[in-house]
Amino acid sequence: MKIVFMGTPYFAIPVLDKISANGHDIVAVYTQPDRTSGRGRKITMSAVKKHAISKNFQVLQPGNFRGEPSQVHTLDNFKADIAVVAAYGTLLPSEILGMFPHGCINLHPSLLPKYRGASPVSTAILESEKVTGITIMQLDSGMDSGPILAQKETPIGEEDLCNELTEKLFYIGSDLIVETISKLAKGTIVSRQQNHENATYTKKLVRKDGLVDWKEGAEVIWKKIRAHHPWPGSYTHFNGGNLKIIEARISENYKSPPGCVSIHGNAVYVGTSDGSLLLSQIQSEGSKITSATDFARGHRDFENSILS
Repeated sequence: MKIVFMGTPYFAIPVLDKISANGHDIVAVYTQPDRTSGRGRKITMSAVKKHAISKNFQVLQPGNFRGEPSQVHTLDNFKADIAVVAAYGTLLPSEILGMFPHGCINLHPSLLPKYRGASPVSTAILESEKVTGITIMQLDSGMDSGPILAQKETPIGEEDLCNELTEKLFYIGSDLIVETISKLAKGTIVSRQQNHENATYTKKLVRKDGLVDWKEGAEVIWKKIRAHHPWPGSYTHFNGGNLKIIEARISENYKSPPGCVSIHGNAVYVGTSDGSLLLSQIQSEGSKITSATDFARGHRDFENSILS
């Protein structure tokens, strides 16, 4: 098939590679425009763009298809059979959804209709799900509401971070997407409508979601650290600045008041409402990631401080 691929972050790359390796013709790769990032406000291209350029695919980066008929016309001129969407980051208008003979198909990292929306992987971790999965769906004008073409389950590891689980899901999805494309080409796919009454929705995560509330239980905080890695991250306040919690685990030792830092041997603990967390790696503003032990050695006032 002639395929337009639409994706942006690094975990979409295996999907692009699998489709290409399966012998399909990638006529264009669409990804988000370059952004400025970091203190130097350097121009940064998406992971998919970097990879697509290395593979000599044609790359296009429209800001938004809506209100830009020339961009829609350019896309139509590729005369592709199908569009594959994998974490592209832009909602497609109706004229694009109906442009291709086989439509636009999307990889969504949940078992739809559960966890529609922007943060399905984070939400699955926060909700203590034991199983999640990947859904291949036909895009429609709704929010992840189109017909389901294929699904596959996978367990959630007890210590899975959001980025690790997301990568795993998109690797699974890369195999599932080529199977789905093959069935579409043969006309053997059997789609099914979602049960919209069973739909649940997730929200877009923002920076403040990462602020740790030490008055919560240790398990709740630990789940949030896993679910919010790498975005928005988990952070607390120490000496008027932000301190990122990169890695931690639940501990049944050395209970102390919520937010209170205690040091025993070389181990750094922070109290919660019902126990404590053992901090492994942290990062202060403007510094590199370091072990909590080394940070405590360099900040004598860290012990017995109250994080907030």
